[in-house]
Amino acid sequence: MASLMVLTEGAFFLCPAYADARKDTMAVAERTLQQLDVVVSGRDKRLRTSTPSISVDAEKLRLSGTTDISDAMRRLPGVYLRDYGGAGGMKTVSLRGLGSQHTGVIYDGIMLSDVQTGQVDLSRYSLTDIASITLNAGENDDIFLPARASTSSSTIVVNTFSDRDFLNPALRLDARMRMGAFSMYNPYVKIGKSIAEKFVISATADFLSAKNDYPYTLAGENSKESYRRENSQMNAGKAELGCSWRPTSSSSFAAKIYYYGADRHLPGPALYYNPDNNERLRDENTFAQASCRTRLSSVLSLQGNAKFNWSRSHYTDRDEVHPGGLLDRLYFQREYYAAAALLYAPAPGLQLDYSVDWVLNNLNSTQPDDTRPYRNSILQMIAAKYRYRWLSVTAKALYSIYINKAVAGEDGKNAGRLSPSLGFSFQPVGDRLLFLRASYKNIFRMPTFNELYFDHYGSINLNPEITDQINAGVTWSLPENGAVEEITVTCDGYLNFVKNKIVAIPYNMFVNRMMNLGKVRVLGLDATLNSSLRLTSRQRLMLAATYSLQRAAPVTDPAMSDWMKQLAYVPLNSGSGSVTWDNPWVTVGVSASGCSSRYTTNENIPGTRLPGYMELNFTVQHIFQFRGHILELRADLINALDTRYELVARYPMPGRSWQASLAFRL
Repeated sequence: MASLMVLTEGAFFLCPAYADARKDTMAVAERTLQQLDVVVSGRDKRLRTSTPSISVDAEKLRLSGTTDISDAMRRLPGVYLRDYGGAGGMKTVSLRGLGSQHTGVIYDGIMLSDVQTGQVDLSRYSLTDIASITLNAGENDDIFLPARASTSSSTIVVNTFSDRDFLNPALRLDARMRMGAFSMYNPYVKIGKSIAEKFVISATADFLSAKNDYPYTLAGENSKESYRRENSQMNAGKAELGCSWRPTSSSSFAAKIYYYGADRHLPGPALYYNPDNNERLRDENTFAQASCRTRLSSVLSLQGNAKFNWSRSHYTDRDEVHPGGLLDRLYFQREYYAAAALLYAPAPGLQLDYSVDWVLNNLNSTQPDDTRPYRNSILQMIAAKYRYRWLSVTAKALYSIYINKAVAGEDGKNAGRLSPSLGFSFQPVGDRLLFLRASYKNIFRMPTFNELYFDHYGSINLNPEITDQINAGVTWSLPENGAVEEITVTCDGYLNFVKNKIVAIPYNMFVNRMMNLGKVRVLGLDATLNSSLRLTSRQRLMLAATYSLQRAAPVTDPAMSDWMKQLAYVPLNSGSGSVTWDNPWVTVGVSASGCSSRYTTNENIPGTRLPGYMELNFTVQHIFQFRGHILELRADLINALDTRYELVARYPMPGRSWQASLAFRL
């Protein structure tokens, strides 16, 4: 059946809606057959992973009614999203109670970074560009990766190129216009071209403007006041130029140039009788990256990666509390990155890998006491993977060296540490798609530059946070049979420990200092269901659901007020679900996501409790095909029940809203 699926997919891309009439049919068929092993092994790999790994492609994202990348993240198990509200607002991801600084984001094979804060703002990346998103809770089973890909407790892998791009040599145009409530406008255009089915080039431009003046309510003990969000205007633009070249079946090269610029008003926390805020932030980020892979011989393969990253943040605050009535700060970051990996496959089922990465980060600002810190990172990893019939074992050892320096001040601490990981997947019954897995990973997080050097806040004596992750789980899948296209169920239990937790401790009435005082234990359970049922030859019903239970508690000292209380902002229960009826007329989708109550402090004081919520969304969409072109219409009703809630305290989320989009593709 897998062969039939692949051949059908190849024929689908030969239809006039996707291909030029002059396309060489035999060449495309040959190319499709070459993809066969890749597709089949890809499905098998997804089931056999020794750590929880969930992958969603662009088609599933579209059919499930996902509106943006933050919506996609909320539908993944164990994920808690910090969203400051409104289109284009900052969005960061925390996985399994470990915090957003423990979650790495890999964009087209190379890690994104922000050494100043340690957090990646996912709002800077467009869902429309994404070919697939993969969430790895723990270590990645793939060993032929840069060493830096293993430096985070968990990773989100974003890919913008897919094999489909190589199947269509005709010029491709994707033009979209998305509009929504609260004066949101989002034009988007992407142009792509493949040459001789070996070289693909694409250019993307994306602009987002939103006033974000949505209504919200502040409720006190004896009063309730209604306001509109003010000073929340957002204008952001993004451009990408990328290419991918596959000269042979065993060699590839990819490169990308990226630019992002944003000018936004910061609305600040929602306070009684004080809706005004005069903070403003201008961000710029650009990077250029390249990666290549080649097979040197029948047993040796080589990979190389390089990247340069530059970012600028300009923060201003007009307020009488500042000298002259204005606080004006500029921050600049630069990163230089190079990596190489060598894969050796001496016997069937056995792979060995050695990877080495070098990273140089620096930061300077216009702060009066700026120390101009910089960091050299040297990362080396050896890894082995063995697979024989029903058993797959992966082992990695990462040795990290971090050298901290400051041009105009005292240096932060250096660090060097060996971090092991081990995972295995076991198929107890050979002819059944049932897999058991278990894994362990040890890794540490270096303090950010803000935590080390920020005035009246940082401490150069900080040690890294050390995490230990233990996971055990099961995956069961029903083979494709008649009306059943897919039914896959996963369930994972995990135990995480964090040592040397970095926390802010009051030094005096006006100053907080970062210190290594905390220990955290997270005990949790993640479960997922994905299914696709064929109703008729042209209709299918798709269902997806996730559930997470997280008991995350500080365990530093029984005498402390936060002992065994739920960690701040971590919900005990969270989940999501979606149902989609895909048909030739109007595809209809319903989705819901939500979580139980949370606290904004580790002490769980009643006054810091954030109520739980559930957000319900509806989507309708239809695709018209005419003269080899595609016209897609879509409408979304977001938060249909007008639920009022906060993901970050005093930053209210929008209530009921709508979006409509028109897309044209050729």
